[in-house]
Order: sequence, then C-alpha cells, then structure tokens
Amino acid sequence: MEHRLGFDRIREMLLSYATNSLARRTIHELSFMTDYGAVCAELDLTDEMRRILLLEDGFPSQDYIDMTEMLLRLRTPGGTLTCEELLDLKISLQTIASLLHFLTDVSDYPHLRALALQVSYDAALRRRLERLVDDNGELFDDASETLQDIRRRIVRKRGEVDMQVARALARAKHEGWTPAGAEPTIRNGRPVIPVLDTHRRKLRGIIHDESASRQTAFVEPSEVVESGNDLRQLQFDEHHEVQRILLQTADSLRTQLGWLIDAYAFLARVDFLRAKAQVAVQLQAVRPVVNPSTQINWIDARHPLLRPDMTARREVVPFSLALDTERRILIVSGPNAGGKSVLLKAVGLLQYMLQCGLLVPCRETSEWGLFDEIFIDIGDQQSIDDDLSTYTSHLRNMKHLLEVSTPRTLFLLDELGGGTEPRSGCAIAAALLEELCRRGSIGVVTTHFADLKQLADEHDAIVNGAMLFDTERMRPLYKLRVGLPGSSFAFEIATNVGLPQTILDRAAQRVGGAMLDFEQQLQQLESDKEALSRKQAEVQLADTFLAEVIAKYQQLNSRIETRRHDILTQARNEARQILADANRMVERTVNDIREAQAEKQLTQQARQRLRDEAERLALQQKRHDEEMSKSIDAAQPSASGDDSDTGDTGAPVTVGSVVRIDGQQTFGQVVEIKGSKAIVESNSLRMTIAMERLTATSKTTLPRDRKSRGEGRFQSIYDDINEKRKTFSPSIDLRGQRVEEALDNLQRFFDDARLLSEHELRILHGKGYGILKQAIRQWLHSQPDVVGFRAEHLELGGEGITVVQLR
Repeated sequence: MEHRLGFDRIREMLLSYATNSLARRTIHELSFMTDYGAVCAELDLTDEMRRILLLEDGFPSQDYIDMTEMLLRLRTPGGTLTCEELLDLKISLQTIASLLHFLTDVSDYPHLRALALQVSYDAALRRRLERLVDDNGELFDDASETLQDIRRRIVRKRGEVDMQVARALARAKHEGWTPAGAEPTIRNGRPVIPVLDTHRRKLRGIIHDESASRQTAFVEPSEVVESGNDLRQLQFDEHHEVQRILLQTADSLRTQLGWLIDAYAFLARVDFLRAKAQVAVQLQAVRPVVNPSTQINWIDARHPLLRPDMTARREVVPFSLALDTERRILIVSGPNAGGKSVLLKAVGLLQYMLQCGLLVPCRETSEWGLFDEIFIDIGDQQSIDDDLSTYTSHLRNMKHLLEVSTPRTLFLLDELGGGTEPRSGCAIAAALLEELCRRGSIGVVTTHFADLKQLADEHDAIVNGAMLFDTERMRPLYKLRVGLPGSSFAFEIATNVGLPQTILDRAAQRVGGAMLDFEQQLQQLESDKEALSRKQAEVQLADTFLAEVIAKYQQLNSRIETRRHDILTQARNEARQILADANRMVERTVNDIREAQAEKQLTQQARQRLRDEAERLALQQKRHDEEMSKSIDAAQPSASGDDSDTGDTGAPVTVGSVVRIDGQQTFGQVVEIKGSKAIVESNSLRMTIAMERLTATSKTTLPRDRKSRGEGRFQSIYDDINEKRKTFSPSIDLRGQRVEEALDNLQRFFDDARLLSEHELRILHGKGYGILKQAIRQWLHSQPDVVGFRAEHLELGGEGITVVQLR
C-alpha cells in the first residue's frame, strides 16, 4: 500500500535528513498509528521542532552519533572502546548536553522540554573524556603517569635512533653504496637505509626488504639494531598502557550504561523529530486540528509529492474536502487525466502521513479524524501468476473490503465498476457503495458511470464531486468541486485531438440522445453555476460599495454642517471684534479732538486716522469674505457632471441672478445688492462678496446637490474603487518612521482599508524598544472601527507585527 500511495518516497525524504543510525532505523520502522494520544503526541513534538528550525538560532545540527551498539558491547566483561570510539562518545555527549541545555531553558516548546527533562546526564563523564582523548582520537600523554613516562622515553629513544641512522646513511653515501637522493625509510616498523644491490654486503646490518626491481636493498645498520629494539619495546609498553587505560575507562562506563543508553535514545529521538520537521518545512506542512472521531474537513490540502520544486509541468492546485457521519461517500467524476486518481492518492497519502505522526500540507484550521484502517484499490492489479484478470482482482479486493469494513474504515476506490461489461459492473458497484454506506464507512470513489453519479440523488450520505475542465481551452483544471457530478468530456476531448467528425457522429448516434443530453446538462449546470457565482460576487461588491458611498456621504454631510456652524460662529465673533475696535477708535479720536480743542491740524490728523482705519477694516472684511467663501467651497463636494459647464453669460448681476464666484466652482443666488457688494446664498449659507468677483450664468436654478449627481458618477467611482483594490496591500511597513509620521501614514492606510471593506490588516512596526508599537496600539484603541488586535503568530513575526481586525 505504501508504494501505491507514494509513502515510500516520503520515507526516502525522511532518511535523507536523518544522520543518526538509530533514527534511520526508526524511520524504516515508521508505521500507521490508530491511538489518538500517540498521534497527537508525535504531531506536537514534530510541530515544535519545525518551529525551532524556522525561528531559532543555535540549535545543535551535527554530531548526532549513535553509540548504542558500542555501549552495549561493554556489557560483556572485558569489552572496551577504541580511542576513536571514545572520541565519538565525547563529541556526541557534547551534542546531548547542548540539546538538553537548549530545550530545558526554553519554555516555548513544552512537549520537547518535557522530553528533555526525562533524560539524566552526568556532565562529569564528558569532562573526564575531554581530559582523556584529544580531537585526533588519541589518548593525551597525561592520561596516566606511566603513559606519560613511556612517551617521553620514546621521544628520547627515537631521537637516538634518528641520529644513528643519519650517521650510517652519511657514511654509506660517502662510500657510494646508496642510490642518488637516498633517504631513511621504514620497513617492518624498523628504520632502514636504501643500499644498491651490488653493495648490500658492504653495509653491516639486517636486510628487511628489497625493491621490485631487486636493484635496491633496505638495510637496518647494525649499530641501530639495538636502539631500534629498545624503541620497539617502548612502543609495545605504550600499547599495553593504552589498553589498560581503555579497560579502566570501560569499567567506569559499564557502571553508567543505564543513563547512557537512555541519553542516546533521546539523541536518536531528536534526530528523528528533526528529520520529520525538515520534511515538513520542505512540504510547507503544518499541524492541523485532530479529532478522535472519523471525519475529514480539509482546507487547501495539497498532494505532498506534487510540490512546485518537484514538478515544473503544472501548477499545484489545492483541494478542500469534507466528509463525516452525515456525508460519508464522495463520488468523483470528470475527464480522463483530470486529476481524479491523483486526488484519490492524495487523500490516502495525507491520511497515512498524519497517522504516522507527520505534519501535512494544508490549512492549520483543517480538521482531521483518525481511522482504524485505510483500504485502497488503485491501479491495474492483474496477475499472470495467479491467473487473475483486472476485474477479478478488483472483485477480490471488494470482497475483502466488505469483510473488514466498519464505521472507522476509510476506503479509496479508483474507477469503480470498470474492467467488465459496463451495465453489470455499474450495478455491482452501486450495490457495493450502498452496502458501505449502510455500514457507515467513509470513502472516496472515482468513476465515469452516470448511474453511479445518480446515487447521490437516492442517498443523503452520498455526494457528487467534479474535477473541473476548461471547455474553452480544452484542458483539465485539476480543481475539485463538491456538489455536482462532472462530465467526462469524451466527445470534446476526441474533437480536440482530431478524431474524424464522422466517427464522432456515429458514436453520438450509438450513445443516444438521452446520454448526450445528460452530459450537456452537466456542462450547462457547471457553466450556470460559474456565471451565478460571478454575478453574486459582483452584486455583493456593488452592495458593499454602495454602503460605503452612503456612509461616506453621511460623514461628509456631517462635516459640512459642523464646518458651516464653525464658520458662522467665527464670523460673528470677528464682526463683534471689528465693531468693538471701531468704537474704540472713534472714542479715541473724539477724545483727541476735545483735548486738542479742535485744532485744525490735529483734527485733520484724527480724520486721516479714521479714514485709514476704515480702509483697513474694509480690506479686512474683504479678506474675511474671501476666506469664508473658500472654506465653504472646500467643505462642499467638488462639482462634476453638469457643473463643469458654467454657462457664463457676461450679463449684469441683479437680485435673483444665479452667479459663479470667480476662481471657484461654487454657485449661488444673489438675494441683495448693497453698493459694490452683494449678499449671495449658497447651500443655505449667506455670504457678502464683492460684485467684481461674481459672474452671471445662464442657469435659472441652482445646480443639484451632490446626492442627486452622485448616481451619474457611480460607475466612475466604482472603477476607481476597483483600481484601488488591485493595488491595495493589507500590510503596511512603518519601521524606521517617527511616531507622528507613522500615525499619519497609518490613518491614510486605514481610510483606504475602510473604503475597500478590508477586515484584517497587518502593521509591521518591528520590536526595537517598543515605542512605535506602543503608540500604534494606543492609536488603535481610539479607533471605533477596530474590533480587536493581537501580535502575529510567533513563527510569522511575533511582537514585531500587529494584526488588526476591522468591523
């Protein structure tokens, strides 16, 4: 079954990441689990390891050496470890210590921490090994006093031997007994000198070897033999001392085998979890919600062996699937090569992976149940040896399925009813599905038979599903849609590949009109559903947009009324101030005249001051009127449509004229003329404006307000909103900005989000000292449209990102 589902390839991926031999053995023994607690425990541990690989630095990633077999050898008295094995023990104990330190000091991974807390560890053993074995796998000289003394004597004796050999070689070279460039060498562990064969008898000593050409003999000079014997004896003594130390070390380790075996089991366990987590990262897999019941509610699940980095032929399309005790059997139909069998294998492989303790590629909110067994019947199982046809092998499988099926069975059947005469095969298949439905088993079935598709109308627990097909481009879309049966598109595909039309016409006659009508109805239903979905989306978008426009109009109208009240209040206050200033000026002038006893010069000066003050007040009034007019115009919606045609006539301005204020698109009606100024009423607001700033228009009534004009501009605004929606991103990056600047940008970002009816936003502000984050979150508290906000998930940025929910 693993080979048919493709789980053998998943196992190979796990093996490629595991370095520990015991972990690799565990991967080979990995099997299907049915216990809810065991499955959840494996998923929790693997998910925590996945998050460590994605988020943490400093997690040990090498030297996962399994020493279990070597340690078990010590159980036999006299068993020892070699120096190289002691080096591996030292290195791997350091890895175990690093793992325990990492996992017990971090509280974010409680399941791995609990696993680490179960392990005993004696740091003194590692320190002893550090003093015993160097990084080259040799014992340190001071491993014992005897070893240190022996090695010192070896160094001195080797020096004596080297001097004796050098003198003998120099004499032999002087006599011409050696070949050109001769140097001392070692043969049989003894120092020798190369001597020409013709002179081998002239140099007294022991011949240890000769060259392949027999022209050179390798002689140990006689004066070196005694010193060489002494050196050899010292080397024997060194070897015996090393063996004694290794035996002594083995005896010490033998008393600690209990915790050592457990520690290396922990090391293998971590390497196994690390391999599963690395595969999860590669597959973009997550830990879904797992329930002990038998149900499937998968969202955006993907076939793990069809990752984009594994195939460049086509896009990997996710699928969603929901089966439970109410809707137990899904019958999938659709065109050949449309993805039905791939979907079937994906369902089986994903469920098998989950119940082997592996994370699966889907949405984290997906809900997965557990099954006691998975039954599959996929592919051609014809057997020449057993004299079985394809259909016979399928029937035997169905017989076995009926023998073992229970409400906790998941069955996956490919091309059910095929391989024999269609009418009989379809009838047997229908009866089989009805029996499985009665027993409460859950399954997915693929077929081309129309009679099987019609079972969904007869049984509430059976539902249809279709693999979609692009009828315009004549290619499969590999998308699953549950609810309607799919068409096989046999005639369309045959037409596309170029089969003669005469053949297709005769085929249509043989099939009959009823069958073709059924296929065409299926296609029409699919087309109608697509069109209805598009219309529904458009209507929903239009409704949302209209609601936004109405809300914005109401807000704008409220702001205009508030602004109008503020402007009138300001105008009254300024008028009172001007009147008060004028009165004070008049009183001061009168007092000056009285005090000067009406002197002509002083009187003229006082009058001039009055004239200057009058001109200043008139200029101030003019500026005030202009500013008030601009403020009111700015508070009003900008004119468009018919307003763009001002209709200026150049006629004189009279009472009742509809006029335009120069430099603006604001229109008003003259209600009174006072000398060089006119009182103009616009939007229930009266303004005093200089006559030279007014231009008569051909309009007889004031233009309609924004509300009535808005209907004609709906499509233009709708297009603007759509364009903004294309470029809008629900995330904003405020890192590096000052608080004031960031809040201004955030306000504009929220205005756009409200216009586009966004409900979730992400604000990237970074961690730092937290000043910007605190200011942003205080601002969010003051926003009435904010339902709530939180920090992003740890693996996606944590406290550096705030996720905001809007109404």
